[in-house]
Amino acid sequence: MLGEGGYVPATRAFLEGLRERADRHGFVLILDEVQTGVGRTGRFWGHDHFGVTPDILITAKGLASGFPLSGIAASAELMGKAWPGSQGGTYGANAVACAAACATLDVVRDEKLVDNAEAMGARLRAGLAAVAATTPAIGDVRGLGLMLASEFVTEDGGPDPETAARVQRAAVDEGLLLLLCGAWNQVVRMIPALVIDEAEVDEGLRAWSAAVEVGVPAR
Repeated sequence: MLGEGGYVPATRAFLEGLRERADRHGFVLILDEVQTGVGRTGRFWGHDHFGVTPDILITAKGLASGFPLSGIAASAELMGKAWPGSQGGTYGANAVACAAACATLDVVRDEKLVDNAEAMGARLRAGLAAVAATTPAIGDVRGLGLMLASEFVTEDGGPDPETAARVQRAAVDEGLLLLLCGAWNQVVRMIPALVIDEAEVDEGLRAWSAAVEVGVPAR
């Protein structure tokens, strides 16, 4: 799924096509799971939604709950071409960051946060869709799990970054901190913590509805 590009999920056909072409022509399929990994989309990896396995996977961000850490995983065939220590770096394998990652993975597993992301994501998406249904300025609600977004459009269907920015500012007054994305910054994204519960989702939706009411001009 595109992150900064506007929270646009890939399709199964697209990813399957990439996998087929990689196998046919002998190139390596690399998937960037920096934003989508470690449960964010309601599956442990974003590509788990589509049944497509990459040759190389990149992860970071949620992997260590805020500690600076990234990781690369690859097929046994590719990893076998390097020897232990050949991929070293000055700041690689920091002990504190690695400990944070181990603790994060334990919590994700023990507290069933992948399942929670799927369930709370469905609840949040339904609420966002309900707001969009009465707001013509919201042209689309999309995403996976707890990686969701609402896209603002003009009356002729074009991108509307001005309205998105107004809603973003109004949301701050409701206690809701949101980011913009998309080619024109016309998309407002929601990426709550994986531990969010029903009451917090509902409070977030109340704040979102209020921000939309303030930020969207009458048509």
